[in-house]
Amino acid sequence: MGSGPSYSDSPSDNVNSSITSSPTDTLRTSKNSAAKIIKNLTPLLSKIRKFKNGDFSINYSKGWNGVLVGLRKLLQLDYEGGSNYANYETPKGILSLRLADHNANGNNFNPENINMSVFVALIEYPNIPSKIEYTEFRIAQETYDKMPKDVVYAIVKATEQALNGEAFTINTDIAEIIHYAPETTSHLPLPPASAT
Repeated sequence: MGSGPSYSDSPSDNVNSSITSSPTDTLRTSKNSAAKIIKNLTPLLSKIRKFKNGDFSINYSKGWNGVLVGLRKLLQLDYEGGSNYANYETPKGILSLRLADHNANGNNFNPENINMSVFVALIEYPNIPSKIEYTEFRIAQETYDKMPKDVVYAIVKATEQALNGEAFTINTDIAEIIHYAPETTSHLPLPPASAT
């Protein structure tokens, strides 16, 4: 990985770059371990305030993968192997945030961090057992398609809360919340596609 984030004007160039093509194949290679730790959160929180005030825009015309380009810039995410990662030093510890169009392989997270994965379910792979605890927020493609701005706002709001030492959470009207731990997995319900 390079020294900082890189952005593509064409997110489709990056889609599935190191994700295996078979949904039954369990190798997914995006790694979070090389992402830098962002310690000075002031510029990031300033950008988030600009987004909330309408002074930082995200292009919604190219779907979720296009939105990911804007979220990379807004949240200072690095792109690696089909996923977007950042590590933030928060009052509660290092938050590892992952945004993608597919579910996570928990083995790619650092076991010392607070690990959060958010994905719009364009692609779903079988869960890979992991010894690393993480929480995944699964957003149905239909939910995103129906209310993309609400989904993006919820992700940005959850990130802002976590950066300020609060819990990273997205309302279950938008995302199914799945907590993965070495021994257990728990699910909170996914809203019906007609939910607003």
